[in-house]
Amino acid sequence: MSERTRVGVVHEHDVLRRGIAGCVEEDDSLALAFAIAEGPAPEPVDVIVVSTRALSTRFESPLVLVHEGIARAQTTNSASIHATLSLSRLSAEQLVASVRAAAAGLQVSEAGATQGPTRMDERRLEVLRLLASGETTKAIASKLSYSERTIKTFIRDVEYELSARSRAHAVAEAIRQGLI
Repeated sequence: MSERTRVGVVHEHDVLRRGIAGCVEEDDSLALAFAIAEGPAPEPVDVIVVSTRALSTRFESPLVLVHEGIARAQTTNSASIHATLSLSRLSAEQLVASVRAAAAGLQVSEAGATQGPTRMDERRLEVLRLLASGETTKAIASKLSYSERTIKTFIRDVEYELSARSRAHAVAEAIRQGLI
């Protein structure tokens, strides 16, 4: 087994710090070195996941910035930031992938950062809501007075619009984007 990437977490909010640390600990390729409320880093690590507030401290390691939608100020660490992730749209997979990329020296941009929220007509949103509540294609067709074929077309359109691989993925993406 290759050497694990050593990761530190510096975040002032206890619950968020523990959540980020938990995501790091669940991945076999990563090793949590520390999780503290404020810097400086107590030991050298490969990557540090930081909050916007923690950027006021100088760090020597590549950084993954987890922010709460607040524009970050220019700091001495700005060249060290390899990924910027929004808490409102953050998944465990995205966090882990960003940490791995930063450890490899890569820059990561937030998925979907260049595009705005998806706009979808009310019929497709209603289909999404019914899918989210566990309804079948037949039940959705009956409730909305459309044919099953039309509902399948709406579902396919929704999956395409949300870049989803399945109905479940489309529902998850719609929830993440605040559509339903």
